[in-house]
Amino acid sequence: MGASHTSVSGKGGKQPSSGEKAVSRGVSPTQRQSQKAEYPRSNWLREVAEAISIALILAFLFRAFEAEAFVIPTGSMAPTLMGRHKDLTCEQCGFAFQTGASEEVDKLTNRRTGTYVVSATCPNCRYTMYVGPNKRNGRQTPSYKGDRILVSKYEYHLSQPRRWDVIVFKYPGDASTNFIKRLVGLPNETVRIYHGDIFIRRENESGFSIARKPPAKILAMLQPVYDDDHPPKKLLEAGWPERWQAEEQQEDMWKTSRQTREYTVTATSGQEAWLRYRHFVPSWEVWEMVSQGLPVDSRQVQPQLISDFMAYNTNQGEDAEELRNALAQSVIPPRGEQLGLHWVNDLAVECEAEVAPPGAEIIFELTRGGQVFRARVDFAAGRATFEGVGDPRFVETVSLSRQGPGRYKIRFANVDQQLVLWVNERPVTVEYETDWHGPTVSDLERPVRIGVRQGTVTLRHLKVYRDVYYIAHERGSGFVMHDFDWDQSPYRYLGRGFFSPDEFRKKVAEVMSDPSQWDFFNTGHALEFSLGPKQYFVLGDNSPQSEDGRFWTKEHYVREELLVGKALAVIWPHSLDRIPGTNIPIRFFPNFWRMKIVR
Repeated sequence: MGASHTSVSGKGGKQPSSGEKAVSRGVSPTQRQSQKAEYPRSNWLREVAEAISIALILAFLFRAFEAEAFVIPTGSMAPTLMGRHKDLTCEQCGFAFQTGASEEVDKLTNRRTGTYVVSATCPNCRYTMYVGPNKRNGRQTPSYKGDRILVSKYEYHLSQPRRWDVIVFKYPGDASTNFIKRLVGLPNETVRIYHGDIFIRRENESGFSIARKPPAKILAMLQPVYDDDHPPKKLLEAGWPERWQAEEQQEDMWKTSRQTREYTVTATSGQEAWLRYRHFVPSWEVWEMVSQGLPVDSRQVQPQLISDFMAYNTNQGEDAEELRNALAQSVIPPRGEQLGLHWVNDLAVECEAEVAPPGAEIIFELTRGGQVFRARVDFAAGRATFEGVGDPRFVETVSLSRQGPGRYKIRFANVDQQLVLWVNERPVTVEYETDWHGPTVSDLERPVRIGVRQGTVTLRHLKVYRDVYYIAHERGSGFVMHDFDWDQSPYRYLGRGFFSPDEFRKKVAEVMSDPSQWDFFNTGHALEFSLGPKQYFVLGDNSPQSEDGRFWTKEHYVREELLVGKALAVIWPHSLDRIPGTNIPIRFFPNFWRMKIVR
C-alpha cells in the first residue's frame, strides 16, 4: 500500500500576555492636604465603590464569556491533567512519576474519606514503594490537589470543536457537574473503539478509517515505558539483564558505558550495527528477592510484551484505623489488572545522537504485530526514508532541514497508522493503512531497535514510550476492565468474581511473556457509538479509570448546549513545599515546571 507524507513545523509558542502598570507621581504633604480639602470624602467613597463594582462586573463578564479556572478532581485525564495525586520519585531508579489519590477525599464534598494511599509502583523499574502517611524512612509523600486549569468559554462561539481537543462540559446525567475529557467523536459520525485505537465512519461513508492524532497531540499523550537514564542499579547488580543490548553477535561492535549510559559504534560501508530493546519487567517477587540480597539468574529472565501499564493507577489504599493498628508500614503489591492486560502496539523511541564527521545513517525500527516500520535518517545526505517492511510495503523519502555531523534529538513514533519522525523537534509524518495483526515473537524480542550504518555515532538518553490505549470494555462484562473475550483468555479459570491477587498478578506476567498464550488477543471486540447532529463523544486519557461515554446509560454523547469550553493551560499545579534543588522548606512556591499548554 502507498503512503503519504506531510511536513509540519515543530515550533513552540508562548501565550501572549498584557498588563498595565500604575505609575504614582510624587506629591508633597501640602499638595496631599490640598487634594483632600478639594475633594469631599463622600465623593471619594463613591469613586472607590464604583471602581469595585466595575471590577466585579468585568470579572463576572470575563468568567461568564471568556475564561474560567477549574480544578481537576479525579485522575480520568492523567497524566495529561492530574486529579488529586502524589508526586513521587522512585527509591530505586530515581524516576519521577505520579500516582492517584482521589480516594482520599469525597469528590462531591471534598471531605476526607478515612482512606490513605500507601503504595505505588514505578513505571520505569516496577519497584513498589511505601507512600503513606508518617513515612519512617526517606522523604514524606504528601497528596496534592488536582491541577487548576484555565478554560476558554468563548472558543466554541468562534469555531467548531475539533477532534482531540480537551474540553469541559456539563455531565449529561447531571448538568450541575462539570466533566473534563478528550473529544474523539464529532456530530453525525460513528465512533469505533478497537484494539486501543479510535476509528471513525462519517455520514454517507460505508467503512471506518482510523482517527490520526497530529504530532503535538501524540507528544502530549505518550506514556513512559522505559527511560535509560534511570537504571535500577540494585536490580542490575543482582544480575537482572539490561533492557538495551547489542544485537546477537554484535556485542564487540558497540562500546557501552553503563555509567554514563552511552552507546558508541563505528559501522563500516555496507555494515549495520544494531541495539535492541527488550521489555525485561521485574515482578513484585523479584524485587522482594533482590531486597533480601539474593541474586537473579539472568538466564531465567524472559522479556514481556509492552502493555497498557499505568503507574497513576497503581495506588493502593488502606483505612486510617488499619494504619494506626499496623505494627509496621507495609507495602501492598500491585493487583494483576494494574500491570496492564492489553498489548500496546503503538510505540515511540527517543534519543540524542552525536554524529561524527562526515556523517552517518541512523535507523529507527518499530515492530507492530510482526510488521516492521523504519525511518532511515541519513545525516550525510540530509534526508530521511520511511519504510514499511512486509505488509504494508512502502518507501517514502523526505528532505531534512539540517544535515552533517553534530548532535541531534531524534524521536520516531508509529502511532495511529502513521510514522512520525522528529529531528530537533521538527516533525515529518507519513501515513499508511493496514489491518490489525496480533503480537508475534518479534514484538517480544525486538519491539524497538536503533541501528547505525556507515559512520560513527554515540547514542544517549534512550527512552521508549507507548500511546494511550482506549479499552473497549462492555458494561456488565466484569469488574476487571478488558476488551477481549474473558472466557477464551488465560484468565478464564480465575472467574469473574474475586480471586487471589497474587495468583492474578503472577498470571499476567506469565501470559505477557509466553507466545503460546496470545491467541486471546485476537478476540478483541469493538465498541461503536453513533452520533447525531450537535452530539459529541468523549473519552478520558486514563482509559482504565475514566467514567466517560463508554459507560453513560442515559446518553452516551455530550449535547452541544452542554459544552462549557476548551481547556487552554494548567495555570496552577500544586505549589512546591521546598525550593527546587534544595531541602529549604517554603510554602506556596510556584510549580513553574508543571505549568503548560493543554494539548
